[in-house]
Amino acid sequence: MLGPRCVFFIQALLIILQPIAAIFENNCVNKNNQEQCCMKGENNKREPDVKVLTVATEKNHGLERFLRSARVYNINVEVLGEGKKWEGGDMKHEGGGHKVNLLKEKLTSMKIPEDRDQIILFTDSYDVMFLGSLDEIVKKFLEMSVRVLFSAEPFCWPDSSLASQYPDSQQLNPFLNSGGFIGYLPELLKILNFDIVGNKDDDQLFYTRVYLDEDYRESLRISLDHKSVIFQNLHGALSDVQLVANSTEEWPYLVNVVTKQRPLIVHGNGPAKLTLNNLSNYLAKSWSVSDGCVLCDEKRIVLDEDKLPKVMLSVFIEVATPFMEEFFQSILAIDYPKQKIHLFIRNGVEYHETEVENFYNAHSSEYFTAKRIKSTDLVGEAEARNIAKDRCIGSDCEYLFCLDSHARVEPDTLRYLLSTGYDVIAPLLVRSGQAWSNFWGAINSVGFYSRSADYMDIVNRSIE
Repeated sequence: MLGPRCVFFIQALLIILQPIAAIFENNCVNKNNQEQCCMKGENNKREPDVKVLTVATEKNHGLERFLRSARVYNINVEVLGEGKKWEGGDMKHEGGGHKVNLLKEKLTSMKIPEDRDQIILFTDSYDVMFLGSLDEIVKKFLEMSVRVLFSAEPFCWPDSSLASQYPDSQQLNPFLNSGGFIGYLPELLKILNFDIVGNKDDDQLFYTRVYLDEDYRESLRISLDHKSVIFQNLHGALSDVQLVANSTEEWPYLVNVVTKQRPLIVHGNGPAKLTLNNLSNYLAKSWSVSDGCVLCDEKRIVLDEDKLPKVMLSVFIEVATPFMEEFFQSILAIDYPKQKIHLFIRNGVEYHETEVENFYNAHSSEYFTAKRIKSTDLVGEAEARNIAKDRCIGSDCEYLFCLDSHARVEPDTLRYLLSTGYDVIAPLLVRSGQAWSNFWGAINSVGFYSRSADYMDIVNRSIE
C-alpha cells in the first residue's frame, strides 16, 4: 500500500509530465503539419476527406470497365484530361509524363481542409479495376502508418539499372509501380514538385527517382505495397493470384496466394491486360454464384426499330453441305429488315454454284447491297473472310455477322445478338461428356490457342 508521500510524489510527477506531453504533441504537429506524425495522432485522427483521381483522355471499353467497377463499390472518381489530346506517348515504351502533369495541375488547385486530412487515391484507368470499397482501401492504408503508398511489382522498369539503389531489392515485389498510389495531399504535392517532368517523359521513372531519394523517402514516409494489401499488379504475378469463384461467397474475388491478401485494386499492367480482360468477367460483381453473368444483364440493350444498325451478313460455303435449300430459306427468314443488311456470299464449292446463283439472282436486290464470290474466282477462304471484313469497315456497316453453310440460325438470332450489347460474340460448340470445344479461352504469348483457367467450367457450363 502506497503511503501519502508516494501518492503526493506520483501526483506531482503527473502534473510535471502533462505539460511535457503537450509540448511533445505540439512539436509533432509543427514538425509534420499533421497530427499523424506521432502514434497518438494516428490512432485518434479525424475522419479524412478522400478524393479519387484518374487520367483518361479518350473514352473506350477500358475506361467503361474501370468506371463501372467504381460505381459497383460506390466510389466517386474524377477523370482528369477528359477530351484533351494525349501527349504522353503511345505507352508501349517509356512515356506517361502527361499523367503526372495533369495530376499536379489538379492537386495544386486543391485546398487542404482545415478540419480534416486530405487523402488522394490515384490510379490508371484503362487497365485497372476496383475490387472493394473506398472505406476498405482507406482503412488498410491508415493501418500501414505511412504518408504515401505506391503499388509494387517484381520488375524494375523502365530503368533496370536502378534496381541496386532500392532499399531492399530482395523482398517480394521490391520495385515501384506508378499505376496506383494513395497518400496525403501535402506529401503528394512535394513529390510532384520534386522535378520538372515532360509530357513524354516516363511517369514511373519520375516517381521512382523520388522514392530512391533517401531524404524524400524518409521525410515524406513513402512506402511500397510489397504484399499487395491494396494494389495488385498482374504482370509477373500471374502465378501469385487466384480467382476464387463458386465458393461460399456470392461474388468471386481475387486472392494473392503468396501474401494471403485480397487486394482491393487490380492493375493489368504491361502484357497482363489479356488476363485482366478474363478476370473482369467475374470481378467487381460481374458474375455471381446465384445469378451467373450479371454483367450480361447490365449490358443488354433494347433495339430502336427506327435506328436499327446496318449489318453485313457474310455467308461462307466452304464444304459440300446437305440441305442447301433449307439453309438459304433460314437466311431469308432472318427477322431483320433486308434494307439494313449488306449481303456477302462466298462459295468455295463448285458443286453448289448453281444453287448459290439461283438464290443470288432471286433475292440479292432485296438487300441494301449484295456481292458474291464464285468458286471459279480463285479466292481463298482466308482472303474471302478478309474481304468481307474490309467491306464492312469501308461502308456504313456497323456489325459483321458471319455464317457458315453448315450452321443454322433461328429467325430472331441476329436481333438477339445485337441486343446483348457486346461487340464480339462467338458460338460455343462442345461435345457432351468430353473436354472438346471450338475454343480454348485464351491465347499464349505467340498468339496461339491457350487454355484459360475457366475453360473446363465453361465447357461443362458450370459458369454461365
